[in-house]
Amino acid sequence: MTSEYAGLPTREDIISNDLLDMSMIILKTLSDPARLQMLWALSKSEHSLSELSQFVGVSPTVAGQLLAKLRTTGVLQTRKSGRHVIYSMQDERLKKFIGQTLDFAEYRLQISNDDLPAI
Repeated sequence: MTSEYAGLPTREDIISNDLLDMSMIILKTLSDPARLQMLWALSKSEHSLSELSQFVGVSPTVAGQLLAKLRTTGVLQTRKSGRHVIYSMQDERLKKFIGQTLDFAEYRLQISNDDLPAI
């Protein structure tokens, strides 16, 4: 009896634990709707914390908490402008990744909608 499968992956084909861990951290970060909304906005232009909190409908305290880890790990940059903290995203790969993630989600929605019967 022959298998339809090509066989077990080689050692080089297996994703390292470090890469798996980092991938999970990234995906978990994007899994929060408010954080994803703020990251989308920051991928387009810089914003104050109060703008971001109003944009997603949370308090500035909650918005700051959602962005704190990204700021401390260097994903987002901050600067002071008077009394306001201005957030920005300089990483072009992250901007592209967020855009691609949303593009893929839109594609999957379209497929789902195409499968639904017409009303």
